[in-house]
Amino acid sequence: MITSLSLIDSIKKLKKAKIKNPHFEAEILLAHVLKKTREYILTYPDKKISRKQNNNFNSLISRRIKGEPIAYLIGYKEFYGLKFKVDKNVLVPRPETELIIEEVLHLTKEYQQPTTFIDIGTGSGCIIITLAKLFRNKDCKFFASDISKSALKIAGQNAKNYKLDKKIIFQQGDLLEPIQKKFKKKQNLIITANLPYLTTKQIKKSPTIQTEPKLALLAGNNGLRYYKKLFKQIKQFDNYKLPITILCEIDPSQTSIFKKLTKQFLLKSIIKIKKDLSGHNRLAIISIKN
Repeated sequence: MITSLSLIDSIKKLKKAKIKNPHFEAEILLAHVLKKTREYILTYPDKKISRKQNNNFNSLISRRIKGEPIAYLIGYKEFYGLKFKVDKNVLVPRPETELIIEEVLHLTKEYQQPTTFIDIGTGSGCIIITLAKLFRNKDCKFFASDISKSALKIAGQNAKNYKLDKKIIFQQGDLLEPIQKKFKKKQNLIITANLPYLTTKQIKKSPTIQTEPKLALLAGNNGLRYYKKLFKQIKQFDNYKLPITILCEIDPSQTSIFKKLTKQFLLKSIIKIKKDLSGHNRLAIISIKN
């Protein structure tokens, strides 16, 4: 079969399954099977593919129709211009999470002292690795934690791919717990946290995330179980003398309750909410001036 015919058939299947961007996704999956670029597929529509390649392609299309993220099917996802390995053990990086990186870049322009970065619930490591790459030549420290060994394995591989495995200290454990005694308290501290923030009800209403790890998504009745625990841990930083900034990704519906939770546990804090590109409240920026 030639690529154009195989694509036409697959696009029809994806459309019928109400998959967004069926043309783009079919082209990406076929390019992955052929180990070529998407541009190559479009340039050579009459290129013949083997029966084995066509079977592999059809298998990926079937898995996509069943709701498996395309990032899992091709094994990677781009984030802030970098490519990250992903599988079913980690959450697929979202474009809106890039807001965290943009805000960190904005914040650090004002800092005179070196900075320690801590990424909580690191998953694929996309946030901490991107920051370590951006601040590679600065006098900064980088830490990351995750409760999942499987996730940390993926994060470690991603860090190694960018030759940052010796720059970032990855620790398994419960949020800040495994890191608290490992970093020096003589630097500005930036904590990034894209923790699970969905409720069971929200997950049931979102079929596109059904195949992603529940450990990275589900967070109690109001979706803030882990942020509450994180704030309790940060509250113990009473002897920290320099500013602490915490950047948390949230669901827009949680804005009010998130603010109340912040004020309950972090008394000295000032909180700002930033919107994503769709105009939804997405990023909470918490400043603590010690």
